[in-house]
Amino acid sequence: MTTWWLGLLSELVGTAVLILLGNGVCASVSYKRMNANQSGKWILISFAWGLAVFAGAMVSIAMGGDGWLNPVVSIMQAIIASKNPGGLYATGILATGSVAAGIAATFFISVIFQMLGAMLGQSVLNFINYKFIKDRENPLDVIRGAHSTGAAYKNKEDKATIFNLSYEFVGTLVLTGMILVFGSNKSGIPSVNIGPLFVMLIITSIGMSLGSATGFSLNPARDLGPRIVFAGLVNFLRKEDKVAGICDWGYSWVPVVAPMAAGVVMGCFGLI
Repeated sequence: MTTWWLGLLSELVGTAVLILLGNGVCASVSYKRMNANQSGKWILISFAWGLAVFAGAMVSIAMGGDGWLNPVVSIMQAIIASKNPGGLYATGILATGSVAAGIAATFFISVIFQMLGAMLGQSVLNFINYKFIKDRENPLDVIRGAHSTGAAYKNKEDKATIFNLSYEFVGTLVLTGMILVFGSNKSGIPSVNIGPLFVMLIITSIGMSLGSATGFSLNPARDLGPRIVFAGLVNFLRKEDKVAGICDWGYSWVPVVAPMAAGVVMGCFGLI
C-alpha cells in the first residue's frame, strides 16, 4: 500500500517539476525584461518542454512511480492494464485486492495528483515571477500564454474547432504511439533508464512540427491546472485589467477532450 501511494504521490511531484520548467520557459521568452525574450523563441520552447518532461519523469521514477505526468498516459495504461497490468496499476491491484478497483483507483487518483501537481508547479512559478506578473508592461494575454495553450484560429469566430481538435488529437496520437513503440513494458514510460529520454525527443519533435497552431498541450493537466491558477491570479493581482474571455474558457475543453480521446484510441490499440 505504501509503495502504491508513493508512486501516486510521485505523479504530483513530477508534474509540478514539469510545469515549473515547461511553463517557466514560456514565461522566460514572453515576459518583458526577461533575458530570454529574444529571437528563436519557438525552438527554445519546444526543446525546453522536452527537457521539462524528461526532468519530471525522472523525478517521478526516482520516487518509485512510472512518470506518467499526464491523464492521457494514465488512461492509455488503464486500458492496457485491463488485459496486462503493469507498473502502478499492478501495484494498485495488489493494494486494493481487486483488478477493477485497483485500476479505477489508480487512474482517478493519478489524475487528481497530476492536476494538483500542475497547479502547485504553476503557483511556485508565479511566486518567483511575481514582479513580472504584477508589472503592467506584461499584458494579461501574454501572462495567460505562460500558463495555458491557445489556438491561432478561434473555435467559434474562425470556425476552427475541428482543426484545433485535430492538431491536439494527432499530436497526442504521435506521443502515445511512440511511447508504445519504444515501450519495453506496460508501465507507462518505456524504460526506467532511457524511456524519458525518448519521450523528451518526441515532445521536442511534436513541438517543432505540430505545436505552433495550438501550443501542443497534449496533456489535460498541463493545460487545465495552470489555467485555473491563472484565473485566480487575475482576480487577485490584476483584477482591474481583467477583460471578458481572458481565461479563454471557450477553448479550454479542446486540450482536454482531444488528448484524452487520443489516449483512449491508443490504449485500445495497445490491447492488440
